[in-house]
This record gives sequence, structure tokens and C-alpha cells, in this order.
Amino acid sequence: MNEYMKSRMANIQAGRPLKDKKKYVIPKKSAKREAKEKEQKVIQQESGNTETELQKWYAEIMAKETPRCWETEEWIDTKDTFGWHGSIAHVLGKELFPSVKTHPLNYIILKMWGGTHGQYDASWEKAAKMKVWPHAVKIINLLYPILTKEEKSKLPDIVIQEIKPELYNQ
Repeated sequence: MNEYMKSRMANIQAGRPLKDKKKYVIPKKSAKREAKEKEQKVIQQESGNTETELQKWYAEIMAKETPRCWETEEWIDTKDTFGWHGSIAHVLGKELFPSVKTHPLNYIILKMWGGTHGQYDASWEKAAKMKVWPHAVKIINLLYPILTKEEKSKLPDIVIQEIKPELYNQ
């Protein structure tokens, strides 16, 4: 028996409380995310703006659009604010294409709870098989000229083949 086990047994026999090992608790948010959110809060407080540009973008779309999935034509419950908000999908994802993250055309309505939003976001190949794809391609063609060179390099071949350069070289 090793030294640790001997001392543990002695504590048990003497009726002394055992020392618990310190448990590691997984934080709800990473330190990096906490710092980013804190920085955003400071910026908002300094500008006197409590609503982010992205939140405004979502609110504007929710106010003007009919709550109906463009893929399945199912109605979206507007009382479920989380589900309605989550049904607004970016045509060009906000993480990879930040220059058009809040562009007024960079969205399609795909039901979050019905899974069509997740299907579109899963991969470009899956998105290209959806009924809404031709509409998404029109939006991509409108947004393509304002993408940065770096963002354009992130577009996969399945999207590049849909780009119509003649639309911009007029």
C-alpha cells in the first residue's frame, strides 16, 4: 500500500473527514470568449449603443419578413423569438465572410426547428441540393463583388462555378 492509501485509511479509521480532491469544473464560457464579450460591452457602453449591429440586422429582418420557411413553406412561430431568430440564415456565413455579415441581402429564411437552416449550414454540397439554392446563388452573385480577396478565396468550387463575372464587368 502506498503512502497516500495509508494516510487515507488512517483518516477513515480515526473518523476524520477525508480531504476531497479539487474537482475541475468546465467553465460555461472560455476565457477567450469572456474577454471578447467584455470588450464588446465596453465598446457598446462607450458608444451608448446597447444593441449590436448584428442584433439590429436580425431585428430588421424579423420585422419585415413573413415568418415562413423558404424551403418547406412551413410557418414559423413568431412567439418563439428564439426559433424565429434562428430561422434567419446567412447565405454567406458571418464567421467566414465578416464583410457581408450584416448586409441587407445576406439572408434566407430557413426554419430552425424544421432543420432546413441546419441542412443549409452543414455543407455547401447539401445547400446546393436544396430548393432555395437558386435564390442563394443570386444573393451570392450580388455580394461577390464586395467580398474581400481573402473571403473570395474561402469560397468552394461548388460556389465558384455559380459565380457570373459578366454581371460585374459592365
